[in-house]
Amino acid sequence: CNPQGPGVVECVEKGRLAAPSASGPRSLAFNPNPLLSNIAVVSLEMTAQVWLIRRRMHDGCLEGVSRPISLLPVNWPIQEGTEIQFNRGRWASDAVWSPDGKYVYAAARLHDSISVFSIQYQNDRYRTSAVIVQGLKLVQRISTQGVTPRCLGMSGCGEFLLVCHQHSHDVSSFQRNGDDGTLTFVNKLDVNCAACVKLVRADTVV
Repeated sequence: CNPQGPGVVECVEKGRLAAPSASGPRSLAFNPNPLLSNIAVVSLEMTAQVWLIRRRMHDGCLEGVSRPISLLPVNWPIQEGTEIQFNRGRWASDAVWSPDGKYVYAAARLHDSISVFSIQYQNDRYRTSAVIVQGLKLVQRISTQGVTPRCLGMSGCGEFLLVCHQHSHDVSSFQRNGDDGTLTFVNKLDVNCAACVKLVRADTVV
């Protein structure tokens, strides 16, 4: 963006990154860790995948880090199930980072699950102090305990994750293990037509 005087900003395209064909990119979130702030995760809605990309430091353009990785088990969808009728059971929704930037949490509708991924690193032989991100590794796949997980909300402390379900009309809460990133289901709260969830500090609510 180029400033054009007080209160005026002009956005100029510097480059363009093509997503995989027919993947349907839904959202993009940059890593909150300052050391990894050039790394982002993209939720690919129509192929039920997540894709790790990076912003190049020298020109700001985007490039892929690794191939997209599926949110679904190899035996999905079940041939006898109704889910196969809807885009062959593939329908990703939200993807968020843990506050420390070490883990990605991504939801899959129809399969109604959250996949937990850890960042994989590669040593830089020329700069031993540098951190190079190589890709994502599946740590856990867990049921969201509802139907059609549309949105994920991570607490600022990173201890809790909320999942809102559009079609079962509720919000599930999970406790997060800070050591290995895994989730444990806690409970559910009925919320009609739940579509979006955000966590805010109680003392900031007016």
